[in-house]
Amino acid sequence: MNKGFSHKELLSIGGLAALAVVLCICAHWEPRFPGDLRLTLLIQSIDSETLDSIMEWVSRLTGGWPAPVLIIAGSLATWRCLGRLEAGLVLMTGLSSPIYSGLKLAVNRPRPTPGLVRVFQAEPGNSFPSGHAFFAIVFWGLLAYFVFTRLQRRSLRVLTLSGFLMIILLIGISRVYLGAHWPSDVLGGYVVGALLLTALVWLDRKWKPRLETGSPEDESNKPNSQPS
Repeated sequence: MNKGFSHKELLSIGGLAALAVVLCICAHWEPRFPGDLRLTLLIQSIDSETLDSIMEWVSRLTGGWPAPVLIIAGSLATWRCLGRLEAGLVLMTGLSSPIYSGLKLAVNRPRPTPGLVRVFQAEPGNSFPSGHAFFAIVFWGLLAYFVFTRLQRRSLRVLTLSGFLMIILLIGISRVYLGAHWPSDVLGGYVVGALLLTALVWLDRKWKPRLETGSPEDESNKPNSQPS
């Protein structure tokens, strides 16, 4: 496993960081981006009580008390299947909350209002970036990275990755559907969250080789990996 990123990967990360900065600056000055209102109304035009319930349930996956529960459960499962390093990285996804909370205060963008879109339930705080989208890309994205790099069985890997990607996308769509965020808020959550995800991937690439070349005693203390 490489200890760092390749030249092309570093360029991509730099471009991602630049995009995050541009989005934050623009969101500070603009209450919504061109196309935000039209896309929100388009998504909300698919109206049904069943869809309302689904979107509310999906939105709860990464907000409020379920988020720390997911982190703890995910870290325990990851420790059992992969090891302490991976479990520690899953725990570090909890850094999402202070980061996006700080960004919300700095950007200070208002949420969508009932006069423009349907707002299912008024939520406190600012709008940019979407904390749900931020956490989704960090938590589920890290699990997807572990699946991609650790799971050997191709069919199971593709199925699991597809499931994680679907969860990430549905969480973002649910925030727009419920009138809690503009699409650009969700995009901002994904982009800035991807930077934290990149940092966690870097830590994995840096630390994993050291653990793999550690002493036999250290290896004996690690939980056994499950066969793929």
